[in-house]
Amino acid sequence: METENPKTGKYVVIGDLCMDVFMQVDAYPAAGGDGIGRMMHQSTGGSAANTAIGLAKLGGKPALLTHSGVDIWAEQMLPILQNAGVATERIIQEVGEASGLTFAVVSGNAERTLFTYRGANRNLQPDEIDILLFQGTDFLHISSYACLDSPQTDAVLKAVHLAVAHATQVSLDVGVEPASQARDMILQLMPLLALIILGKEEALELTQASSLTEAINELLLTGVKLIALKLGKDGCRLISSIEDVDIPGFAIEAVDTTGSGDAFCAGMIHGLTQDWPLEECGLFANALGAIVASQWGAGENMPYLKEGYEFLSLKLKDMPNKVLSKLVKKLGNGLG
Repeated sequence: METENPKTGKYVVIGDLCMDVFMQVDAYPAAGGDGIGRMMHQSTGGSAANTAIGLAKLGGKPALLTHSGVDIWAEQMLPILQNAGVATERIIQEVGEASGLTFAVVSGNAERTLFTYRGANRNLQPDEIDILLFQGTDFLHISSYACLDSPQTDAVLKAVHLAVAHATQVSLDVGVEPASQARDMILQLMPLLALIILGKEEALELTQASSLTEAINELLLTGVKLIALKLGKDGCRLISSIEDVDIPGFAIEAVDTTGSGDAFCAGMIHGLTQDWPLEECGLFANALGAIVASQWGAGENMPYLKEGYEFLSLKLKDMPNKVLSKLVKKLGNGLG
Protein backbone atom coordinates (compact mmCIF):
# COMPACT_ATOMS: atom_id res chain seq x y z
CA MET A 1 0.00 0.00 0.00
CA GLU A 2 1.38 3.42 -0.98
CA THR A 3 2.00 6.06 1.66
CA GLU A 4 0.37 9.46 1.17
CA ASN A 5 3.36 11.28 2.67
CA PRO A 6 6.95 10.22 1.98
CA LYS A 7 8.40 7.91 4.58
CA THR A 8 11.77 8.79 6.08
CA GLY A 9 13.69 5.62 5.39
CA LYS A 10 16.31 4.35 7.81
CA TYR A 11 19.22 2.46 6.25
CA VAL A 12 22.45 0.67 7.10
CA VAL A 13 25.00 0.60 4.27
CA ILE A 14 28.09 -1.63 4.24
CA GLY A 15 30.88 -1.29 1.70
CA ASP A 16 33.64 0.99 0.54
CA LEU A 17 34.44 4.66 1.02
CA CYS A 18 37.08 5.82 -1.46
CA MET A 19 38.44 9.03 -2.86
CA ASP A 20 37.85 8.94 -6.62
CA VAL A 21 40.40 10.63 -8.87
CA PHE A 22 39.18 10.89 -12.48
CA MET A 23 41.18 11.50 -15.61
CA GLN A 24 39.49 12.00 -18.96
CA VAL A 25 41.27 10.74 -22.07
CA ASP A 26 40.29 10.68 -25.74
CA ALA A 27 41.27 7.02 -26.06
CA TYR A 28 43.13 4.34 -24.14
CA PRO A 29 46.77 3.90 -25.23
CA ALA A 30 48.19 0.53 -26.19
CA ALA A 31 49.86 -1.45 -23.40
CA GLY A 32 53.05 0.33 -22.46
CA GLY A 33 51.95 3.46 -24.30
CA ASP A 34 51.40 7.01 -23.11
CA GLY A 35 47.93 8.50 -22.60
CA ILE A 36 47.40 12.22 -22.16
CA GLY A 37 44.61 13.38 -19.89
CA ARG A 38 42.39 16.27 -21.00
CA MET A 39 40.69 16.79 -17.64
CA MET A 40 41.14 15.76 -14.02
CA HIS A 41 38.51 15.71 -11.31
CA GLN A 42 38.26 14.47 -7.71
CA SER A 43 35.23 13.47 -5.63
CA THR A 44 34.16 11.27 -2.75
CA GLY A 45 33.32 7.78 -3.98
CA GLY A 46 33.14 4.09 -3.30
CA SER A 47 29.97 2.24 -4.27
CA ALA A 48 28.55 2.07 -0.75
CA ALA A 49 29.38 5.68 0.07
CA ASN A 50 27.78 6.89 -3.16
CA THR A 51 24.56 4.99 -2.43
CA ALA A 52 24.53 6.23 1.18
CA ILE A 53 24.86 9.84 0.00
CA GLY A 54 22.15 9.20 -2.59
CA LEU A 55 19.76 7.84 0.04
CA ALA A 56 20.44 10.82 2.31
CA LYS A 57 19.76 13.29 -0.49
CA LEU A 58 16.44 11.55 -1.13
CA GLY A 59 15.44 12.29 2.46
CA GLY A 60 16.58 9.06 4.12
CA LYS A 61 18.74 8.46 7.17
CA PRO A 62 21.62 6.17 6.16
CA ALA A 63 24.53 5.07 8.32
CA LEU A 64 27.70 3.95 6.54
CA LEU A 65 29.77 1.17 8.12
CA THR A 66 33.38 0.92 7.01
CA HIS A 67 36.95 1.89 7.94
CA SER A 68 39.22 4.66 6.68
CA GLY A 69 42.71 5.86 7.35
CA VAL A 70 43.71 8.94 9.31
CA ASP A 71 44.89 10.82 6.26
CA ILE A 72 44.19 13.70 3.89
CA TRP A 73 41.60 11.64 2.01
CA ALA A 74 39.54 10.95 5.14
CA GLU A 75 39.80 14.61 6.14
CA GLN A 76 38.09 15.52 2.88
CA MET A 77 35.57 12.68 2.62
CA LEU A 78 34.06 12.47 6.10
CA PRO A 79 32.73 16.08 6.16
CA ILE A 80 31.18 15.53 2.72
CA LEU A 81 29.30 12.49 4.03
CA GLN A 82 28.19 14.34 7.14
CA ASN A 83 27.04 17.42 5.22
CA ALA A 84 24.96 15.19 2.93
CA GLY A 85 23.21 13.62 5.93
CA VAL A 86 25.07 10.29 6.19
CA ALA A 87 25.75 9.09 9.75
CA THR A 88 29.52 8.50 10.04
CA GLU A 89 29.77 7.44 13.70
CA ARG A 90 30.33 3.83 12.59
CA ILE A 91 33.25 4.69 10.31
CA ILE A 92 36.41 3.68 12.17
CA GLN A 93 39.55 5.66 11.38
CA GLU A 94 42.75 3.61 11.70
CA VAL A 95 46.20 5.01 12.26
CA GLY A 96 48.69 3.30 9.96
CA GLU A 97 46.05 2.32 7.38
CA ALA A 98 45.28 4.14 4.13
CA SER A 99 41.84 5.26 3.08
CA GLY A 100 40.43 3.71 -0.07
CA LEU A 101 41.58 5.32 -3.31
CA THR A 102 40.28 4.84 -6.86
CA PHE A 103 41.84 6.06 -10.09
CA ALA A 104 39.26 6.26 -12.87
CA VAL A 105 40.23 6.69 -16.50
CA VAL A 106 37.23 7.88 -18.51
CA SER A 107 37.21 7.60 -22.29
CA GLY A 108 35.45 9.78 -24.84
CA ASN A 109 32.33 7.57 -24.82
CA ALA A 110 31.92 8.09 -21.03
CA GLU A 111 32.97 4.55 -20.10
CA ARG A 112 35.45 4.25 -17.27
CA THR A 113 38.20 1.87 -16.24
CA LEU A 114 38.83 1.73 -12.51
CA PHE A 115 41.91 0.94 -10.46
CA THR A 116 41.06 0.70 -6.77
CA TYR A 117 43.10 0.26 -3.61
CA ARG A 118 40.50 -0.71 -0.99
CA GLY A 119 42.79 0.00 1.95
CA ALA A 120 41.16 0.22 5.39
CA ASN A 121 37.71 -0.60 4.00
CA ARG A 122 38.52 -4.31 4.30
CA ASN A 123 38.93 -4.09 8.07
CA LEU A 124 35.28 -3.90 9.16
CA GLN A 125 34.96 -6.32 12.09
CA PRO A 126 32.03 -8.60 13.04
CA ASP A 127 31.97 -7.15 16.56
CA GLU A 128 31.11 -3.76 15.04
CA ILE A 129 27.75 -5.20 13.98
CA ASP A 130 25.09 -5.18 16.70
CA ILE A 131 21.34 -5.49 17.11
CA LEU A 132 20.85 -1.75 17.66
CA LEU A 133 21.70 -1.12 14.00
CA PHE A 134 18.52 -2.83 12.83
CA GLN A 135 15.92 -1.34 15.15
CA GLY A 136 13.39 0.34 12.85
CA THR A 137 15.72 -0.02 9.87
CA ASP A 138 14.09 -0.42 6.45
CA PHE A 139 17.03 -1.75 4.43
CA LEU A 140 20.50 -3.14 4.94
CA HIS A 141 22.29 -2.36 1.67
CA ILE A 142 25.54 -4.12 0.82
CA SER A 143 28.03 -3.36 -1.91
CA SER A 144 29.40 -6.70 -3.12
CA TYR A 145 32.98 -5.43 -2.79
CA ALA A 146 32.44 -5.97 0.93
CA CYS A 147 32.19 -9.68 0.11
CA LEU A 148 35.78 -9.96 -1.13
CA ASP A 149 38.02 -9.94 1.96
CA SER A 150 37.92 -11.05 5.58
CA PRO A 151 37.17 -9.76 8.20
CA GLN A 152 34.74 -7.56 6.24
CA THR A 153 33.07 -10.67 4.80
CA ASP A 154 32.41 -12.00 8.30
CA ALA A 155 30.88 -8.66 9.29
CA VAL A 156 28.60 -8.80 6.24
CA LEU A 157 27.36 -12.30 7.09
CA LYS A 158 26.60 -11.27 10.66
CA ALA A 159 24.82 -8.12 9.49
CA VAL A 160 22.64 -9.99 6.99
CA HIS A 161 21.51 -12.57 9.53
CA LEU A 162 20.77 -9.91 12.17
CA ALA A 163 18.87 -7.83 9.61
CA VAL A 164 16.68 -10.74 8.54
CA ALA A 165 16.01 -11.66 12.17
CA HIS A 166 14.78 -8.10 12.79
CA ALA A 167 12.61 -7.84 9.64
CA THR A 168 15.01 -5.49 7.87
CA GLN A 169 15.08 -6.02 4.11
CA VAL A 170 18.48 -6.75 2.56
CA SER A 171 19.70 -5.47 -0.82
CA LEU A 172 22.92 -6.38 -2.60
CA ASP A 173 24.60 -4.49 -5.45
CA VAL A 174 26.78 -6.89 -7.47
CA GLY A 175 29.86 -5.68 -9.34
CA VAL A 176 31.80 -7.48 -12.07
CA GLU A 177 34.80 -8.48 -9.96
CA PRO A 178 32.79 -9.73 -6.94
CA ALA A 179 30.47 -11.73 -9.23
CA SER A 180 33.51 -13.84 -10.01
CA GLN A 181 35.73 -13.57 -6.95
CA ALA A 182 32.97 -13.64 -4.29
CA ARG A 183 30.56 -15.90 -6.15
CA ASP A 184 30.20 -18.53 -3.39
CA MET A 185 29.43 -15.96 -0.72
CA ILE A 186 26.93 -14.09 -2.88
CA LEU A 187 25.08 -17.32 -3.69
CA GLN A 188 25.01 -18.06 0.04
CA LEU A 189 23.28 -14.72 0.65
CA MET A 190 20.75 -15.01 -2.18
CA PRO A 191 17.87 -16.67 -0.24
CA LEU A 192 18.04 -13.85 2.31
CA LEU A 193 17.87 -10.97 -0.18
CA ALA A 194 14.84 -8.81 -0.82
CA LEU A 195 16.65 -7.18 -3.76
CA ILE A 196 19.67 -7.94 -5.92
CA ILE A 197 20.92 -5.29 -8.35
CA LEU A 198 23.23 -6.35 -11.17
CA GLY A 199 23.92 -6.13 -14.90
CA LYS A 200 23.84 -8.77 -17.62
CA GLU A 201 27.55 -9.57 -17.27
CA GLU A 202 27.28 -10.05 -13.52
CA ALA A 203 24.16 -12.23 -13.87
CA LEU A 204 25.88 -14.55 -16.34
CA GLU A 205 29.08 -14.72 -14.28
CA LEU A 206 27.25 -15.33 -11.02
CA THR A 207 25.07 -18.15 -12.35
CA GLN A 208 27.52 -19.56 -14.94
CA ALA A 209 24.50 -19.72 -17.26
CA SER A 210 24.73 -19.82 -21.04
CA SER A 211 21.98 -17.24 -21.60
CA LEU A 212 20.41 -14.32 -19.76
CA THR A 213 17.05 -16.11 -19.61
CA GLU A 214 18.67 -19.08 -17.93
CA ALA A 215 20.57 -16.79 -15.56
CA ILE A 216 17.40 -15.02 -14.45
CA ASN A 217 15.60 -18.31 -13.87
CA GLU A 218 18.49 -19.59 -11.78
CA LEU A 219 18.58 -16.40 -9.72
CA LEU A 220 14.86 -16.66 -8.99
CA LEU A 221 15.31 -20.26 -7.91
CA THR A 222 17.72 -19.13 -5.18
CA GLY A 223 14.83 -17.43 -3.38
CA VAL A 224 15.78 -13.77 -3.97
CA LYS A 225 12.57 -11.73 -3.98
CA LEU A 226 13.38 -9.12 -6.63
CA ILE A 227 15.99 -8.85 -9.39
CA ALA A 228 16.83 -5.38 -10.71
CA LEU A 229 18.67 -5.97 -13.97
CA LYS A 230 20.51 -2.82 -15.11
CA LEU A 231 20.52 -2.36 -18.88
CA GLY A 232 22.49 0.88 -19.21
CA LYS A 233 20.97 3.33 -21.70
CA ASP A 234 18.14 0.83 -22.29
CA GLY A 235 16.88 1.22 -18.72
CA CYS A 236 16.23 -1.77 -16.50
CA ARG A 237 14.18 -4.91 -16.06
CA LEU A 238 12.58 -5.72 -12.71
CA ILE A 239 11.80 -9.39 -12.13
CA SER A 240 10.13 -11.26 -9.30
CA SER A 241 8.25 -14.55 -9.14
CA ILE A 242 5.05 -12.72 -10.12
CA GLU A 243 6.21 -9.70 -12.17
CA ASP A 244 8.58 -9.07 -15.07
CA VAL A 245 8.65 -5.42 -16.10
CA ASP A 246 10.81 -3.76 -18.77
CA ILE A 247 11.36 -0.08 -17.98
CA PRO A 248 12.93 2.17 -20.64
CA GLY A 249 15.91 4.39 -20.00
CA PHE A 250 16.17 8.13 -20.62
CA ALA A 251 18.08 9.72 -23.48
CA ILE A 252 20.97 11.83 -22.14
CA GLU A 253 24.39 13.00 -23.23
CA ALA A 254 26.59 10.77 -21.07
CA VAL A 255 29.73 12.32 -19.61
CA ASP A 256 30.87 9.82 -16.99
CA THR A 257 29.04 6.66 -15.90
CA THR A 258 30.86 6.44 -12.55
CA GLY A 259 28.28 6.21 -9.77
CA SER A 260 25.26 5.89 -12.04
CA GLY A 261 24.68 2.33 -10.81
CA ASP A 262 24.99 3.51 -7.21
CA ALA A 263 22.38 6.19 -7.86
CA PHE A 264 20.16 3.52 -9.42
CA CYS A 265 20.49 1.51 -6.19
CA ALA A 266 19.48 4.52 -4.10
CA GLY A 267 16.45 5.11 -6.33
CA MET A 268 15.30 1.50 -6.13
CA ILE A 269 15.69 1.33 -2.35
CA HIS A 270 13.89 4.66 -1.90
CA GLY A 271 10.98 3.57 -4.09
CA LEU A 272 10.62 0.22 -2.34
CA THR A 273 10.74 1.96 1.04
CA GLN A 274 7.84 4.13 -0.13
CA ASP A 275 5.91 1.04 -1.31
CA TRP A 276 5.81 2.32 -4.89
CA PRO A 277 4.80 -0.06 -7.69
CA LEU A 278 7.76 -1.66 -9.46
CA GLU A 279 7.43 0.40 -12.62
CA GLU A 280 7.60 3.64 -10.63
CA CYS A 281 10.64 2.37 -8.70
CA GLY A 282 12.39 1.53 -11.98
CA LEU A 283 11.60 4.86 -13.64
CA PHE A 284 12.88 6.77 -10.63
CA ALA A 285 16.04 4.64 -10.38
CA ASN A 286 16.69 5.05 -14.12
CA ALA A 287 16.29 8.81 -13.78
CA LEU A 288 18.81 9.09 -10.94
CA GLY A 289 21.30 6.94 -12.85
CA ALA A 290 20.89 9.13 -15.93
CA ILE A 291 21.40 12.33 -13.94
CA VAL A 292 24.68 11.04 -12.52
CA ALA A 293 25.91 9.78 -15.91
CA SER A 294 25.39 13.26 -17.38
CA GLN A 295 27.97 14.86 -15.07
CA TRP A 296 31.43 14.24 -13.68
CA GLY A 297 31.83 12.12 -10.57
CA ALA A 298 29.40 10.75 -8.02
CA GLY A 299 29.65 11.19 -4.24
CA GLU A 300 28.72 14.77 -3.42
CA ASN A 301 27.13 15.07 -6.89
CA MET A 302 24.48 12.42 -6.22
CA PRO A 303 21.07 13.96 -6.99
CA TYR A 304 18.61 15.34 -4.49
CA LEU A 305 14.94 14.31 -4.58
CA LYS A 306 14.10 17.67 -6.19
CA GLU A 307 16.55 17.02 -9.02
CA GLY A 308 14.90 13.69 -9.71
CA TYR A 309 11.51 15.39 -9.78
CA GLU A 310 12.70 18.13 -12.14
CA PHE A 311 14.39 15.63 -14.49
CA LEU A 312 11.27 13.46 -14.70
CA SER A 313 9.01 16.49 -15.13
CA LEU A 314 10.99 17.50 -18.21
CA LYS A 315 10.95 13.96 -19.58
CA LEU A 316 7.18 13.80 -19.11
CA LYS A 317 6.81 16.55 -21.71
CA ASP A 318 8.67 14.41 -24.28
CA MET A 319 7.21 11.01 -23.39
CA PRO A 320 3.66 11.25 -22.00
CA ASN A 321 3.09 8.17 -19.88
CA LYS A 322 0.46 7.44 -17.23
CA VAL A 323 2.91 5.77 -14.85
CA LEU A 324 5.48 8.54 -15.27
CA SER A 325 2.77 11.18 -14.82
CA LYS A 326 1.64 9.54 -11.57
CA LEU A 327 5.23 9.34 -10.32
CA VAL A 328 5.93 13.01 -11.11
CA LYS A 329 2.76 14.04 -9.27
CA LYS A 330 3.72 11.87 -6.31
CA LEU A 331 7.20 13.38 -6.14
CA GLY A 332 5.80 16.90 -6.45
CA ASN A 333 3.34 16.32 -3.62
CA GLY A 334 6.14 14.94 -1.48
CA LEU A 335 8.24 18.04 -2.05
CA GLY A 336 5.32 20.17 -0.91
